[in-house]
Amino acid sequence: MRKWGTQDAEPVEPPQSSSKSPGWFAKKSTEQPGGHLDTGPVRQKVSNVGLYKATLYSNIGSFFFGIAVGWSGAAERGVMEQHSYGFQPTELQWSGVCLLLTLGAAFWCVPMGMMVRCCGCRRTILIQLLPNILGWILTVFAQSVPMLYAGRFFLGMSGGAHCVAVPIYNAEISTTKNRGAMGVLFEGACICGVIYSFAMSLFLELRIINFVNLGLLALGPLQILMPESPAYHVDHGNVARAEDSLRFLRGQQYDTRREIDHLTREPTESEREVRQGPLLGFKYKKVRRSLARSLALSVLQKLCGALVFILYGFDMLDCLRLGREFGLILCLGVVLGFLASFFLVDRLGRRPLLIFSSAGVVFASIFLGLYFKVWMTMDLTAMSWIALVCIAFFVGCYTAGVGSLTWLLTAELLVRPMRPLGCSIVCASNWLTAFFVICWFGSHEVKCQPYLFLLFAIIASLILLLALIYIPETKKLSSAKIQQRLGGFMNRPTAITFTSSSDSSNA
Repeated sequence: MRKWGTQDAEPVEPPQSSSKSPGWFAKKSTEQPGGHLDTGPVRQKVSNVGLYKATLYSNIGSFFFGIAVGWSGAAERGVMEQHSYGFQPTELQWSGVCLLLTLGAAFWCVPMGMMVRCCGCRRTILIQLLPNILGWILTVFAQSVPMLYAGRFFLGMSGGAHCVAVPIYNAEISTTKNRGAMGVLFEGACICGVIYSFAMSLFLELRIINFVNLGLLALGPLQILMPESPAYHVDHGNVARAEDSLRFLRGQQYDTRREIDHLTREPTESEREVRQGPLLGFKYKKVRRSLARSLALSVLQKLCGALVFILYGFDMLDCLRLGREFGLILCLGVVLGFLASFFLVDRLGRRPLLIFSSAGVVFASIFLGLYFKVWMTMDLTAMSWIALVCIAFFVGCYTAGVGSLTWLLTAELLVRPMRPLGCSIVCASNWLTAFFVICWFGSHEVKCQPYLFLLFAIIASLILLLALIYIPETKKLSSAKIQQRLGGFMNRPTAITFTSSSDSSNA
């Protein structure tokens, strides 16, 4: 009987787009730097222009979601103080406006796994234009608090779907050489949306901002131009369309035969069993192990402090007695952090970047806790700019590490047959955590308290330990090799000796 993970040759890249790979745990073989099988002196000429276009189109919705996330913090003064709407929400109702975005995202993440599996990432992303448009129409023309609630919930639904579909899509269309950079662009698009919301709030009234946001939805139909992933077409028996997608992504001169041969290769009995029903994958220990690590990283991402600075960033500036325009320094820190992630993720690697950035968050949190302790006890107002720079360093380290890498690692750690279901579970947990975080922060006046930053330091320390012990390096590795590195404590690789019929919970 054929063993789980045995194969004749290393998968032709991108391995994550493989729907019929011969196994999830592969033996070592020779591979070219570009991620292609080294079977001779011939080397393919690959053009990444199409890949960059497809990644850009797929992240248009991510940019819209970033605008919706940043809207809460940027619009609070306009709604609560300047009465931009014809009604006046109470503090409790405004907290509900912030919370419903996260609830919508968590609710809609759950069915998105099935939609990605059945309809593909491209159709799933395109369908989200409907709740996105409906959400902004309700938000812009809200005549009552329930209309605003509904608008925020629909915007959260659209964003939650993108959190599931876009990382999977980017992982499937990319090669191992640039999979990291393409994966972190999802977080980059969301960051651009958040910064856009804050920048617009400094110069324009909320009513004008709302109409501009509604007009930006005209960019949404550009997503029609992106191709479906080749693996999805092969899964549904359309090899010709899979070849067209590969030529769009790799260039018209790209020879698709090797990659198509890999995608159409006969799966192992274990993989065939999982494809019959994704829930069957949880019987395998490797699947449960990768999902548990993705879940832990996802929950810690939302606990680490990003939502506090997004939703309550202006309150932090008020604590420091600084004007709102100094929030641009925080935006600069976020941008620099993302650029560091984008340029280093495929050079330095995921694991070192996660370790260094989480260590930076720990030290920045400790310093800020000490600063606010001194500020509260001695009422010192001098040198506020030092704290501001430290907060910018905090958000920069966060963005460079756990903020950007969580979505990428979730798609990389999960094997392809389990990605739709696994990513939907992880993303739903992520946004449920965000819901409880906002509930807690909204009901406690802790925004400038020293122990708030001590809490961030503890959570960042947990991320550091998780990266050191349980997160394997995935840079330029196929899915099979990544799974082989999920060997338990300290990620020691384990030899796979089980047959497909006995590869169960003890695998």
